[in-house]
Amino acid sequence: MIRTRWQHAAQIALPVYWLLLFVATHYPRVQIPGEIPHSDKLVHFMAFGVLALLYWQFARVRRGVGPRLVWSSAAVLLAYAALDEYLQQFVGRFTDVLDFVADAAGIVAVLAILELHRRWRAGA
Repeated sequence: MIRTRWQHAAQIALPVYWLLLFVATHYPRVQIPGEIPHSDKLVHFMAFGVLALLYWQFARVRRGVGPRLVWSSAAVLLAYAALDEYLQQFVGRFTDVLDFVADAAGIVAVLAILELHRRWRAGA
């Protein structure tokens, strides 16, 4: 199978991004002077939305896009988001249900947009 540059980049981007996301969420919390409490929900939303986009592109190259891709992607990514949030308590951070909600919202929003686009293109 011949891959485009974007498809090749997607195969590299997902593992690299996922590893960086894990490291970023599991280093011990550093206090930042003047930090606004609970201001990181948009960051969670965007970080996990990007993860969902990269996962979709990775899976699209590996397996192709079909109706079940959105469900399998959601299952894997939501499970990871929950595990990620749970594990943070062991490195001096806090497990925050609202962080998971923001993670899940980012994942679901991106996967919904990608699935709607897939269906629109399939019907066109």
